[in-house]
Amino acid sequence: MMRRSARLSALTAACLLTGCGGMTVAGKVLPGEISYVGIVDHSDTRLKELGVGQVSLHIEPPVGSGSGAIATATSKPDGSFKITIPTETWSTDRVQVRAMIDGYATARGLVYLPREGQSLLILMERTSHD
Repeated sequence: MMRRSARLSALTAACLLTGCGGMTVAGKVLPGEISYVGIVDHSDTRLKELGVGQVSLHIEPPVGSGSGAIATATSKPDGSFKITIPTETWSTDRVQVRAMIDGYATARGLVYLPREGQSLLILMERTSHD
């Protein structure tokens, strides 16, 4: 009985500290010379630049796992985004990140999810010009 109570207390504390809903990954989508997905420090000045809005973002298990998206989001008009990943699917392994919008080459990369103090940086190459 004591052991079960201790486990329940630990689980409750974990939920209070991290939020039971999941973990949040933040980042920015920017126009670039190439399409690229990477991890940068929160102090990276590019995160303050005006980005690409309405980009469809998908975080998926590595290619070949046969599973669907772990989480999805759409970038805001300034290119910023936050994706909440359910705690039970938070990966300690690499994940596939895809960013898609008409007029740009799809950005795709296999990365570890950002740690505290880090963000996702996604560059998208324009494929059609106005």
